Amino acid sequence: MSIDSLVDVGCCAGWCNYNFIIMIGRSVVFLQAGFFISAPSVSIGMSASIDLSVIHVPVMVDEIVEGLQLKAGGIWVDCTIGDGGHSRTILEKTSPGGYLIGFDKDNKALRVAKQALQDFEGRVELVQGSYAGMLQPLSQARTGLVDGILFDLGISSRQVDESGYGLSFNRSETLDMRFDKSQDLMAMDVINEYDFEDLSRIFKEYGEERYSKRIARKIIDSRPLSTTDELADLVTTCVRKDASGRHPATRVFQALRIEVNQELEDLHAGLESALTALKVQGRMAVISYHSLEDRIVKNFMRDKSKACQCPKAIPVCVCEVLQRLRLVNRKVIKPSVKEVDRNRRSRSARLRVAEKIG
Repeated sequence: MSIDSLVDVGCCAGWCNYNFIIMIGRSVVFLQAGFFISAPSVSIGMSASIDLSVIHVPVMVDEIVEGLQLKAGGIWVDCTIGDGGHSRTILEKTSPGGYLIGFDKDNKALRVAKQALQDFEGRVELVQGSYAGMLQPLSQARTGLVDGILFDLGISSRQVDESGYGLSFNRSETLDMRFDKSQDLMAMDVINEYDFEDLSRIFKEYGEERYSKRIARKIIDSRPLSTTDELADLVTTCVRKDASGRHPATRVFQALRIEVNQELEDLHAGLESALTALKVQGRMAVISYHSLEDRIVKNFMRDKSKACQCPKAIPVCVCEVLQRLRLVNRKVIKPSVKEVDRNRRSRSARLRVAEKIG
């Protein structure tokens, strides 16, 4: 799929969530319920435009530039292209000949990325789908092995703030949570159809929720539930507020999102695919946002950075395991204090980088 094939004339007016869009030269004015923004914009079609100043702010950009060792030319992969923030930096740093392939399940994200990256036409290919299946698109693109791969896990600010995803407990909308709207399973299906054991399991495993059983029982007793505010209110009656000020439903919403989008399964498969796709001395950089993701990444990189894995009691290696990765940073990299002050949503980001050696 080429970047040009993703043009959808007039699509932005739908997902900006503004009642009025007024074009004035190269500027756009958005109006909704008395809220006013005026900013430069990038045209995406015959009459629609999107304000790129409200797009998700990428985290740890400088650390990614250093971690991937970006250089002119090469083939690069952004596994979660989102709104194109990291990809833009990669394309700038690899000019003039660097080529980027970006993946995302969310078709809206790809449309935003298409506009954000329009200055790099001819150097970008966007693919709708999970990065777990990256090997086939990379093979079809005939790029050969790639120089660097970025995973920016989790969700974007736009997906949380924009209606239609059902990811926020601060407003009432359908319990959806799908990034890929073509898939069948929604959060509402999980809430209303999973049994007690499965609900309590995903809340405990994916949300690390200590009150998982209490919440699961309350949900089953209160079915059917169909909206985000219904679920958030229900969870609030089961969970004690903690000192962090985090909303009581945060962990449950995280667990449902992970279940609906198969995020952890994709991560396991995606890391293996990335290792296959990288050339020797190519690097993978992974930004995670909660302990479940970071644990998977840490264990994968640790295991692949070891050679023989035979028990110490065996004097001669019989496992024939070869070291595949070198850990670039043995300790996880966290965002700077300055970045956290500037972008509070970066505070939970954790970066790990590894280099392929064989």
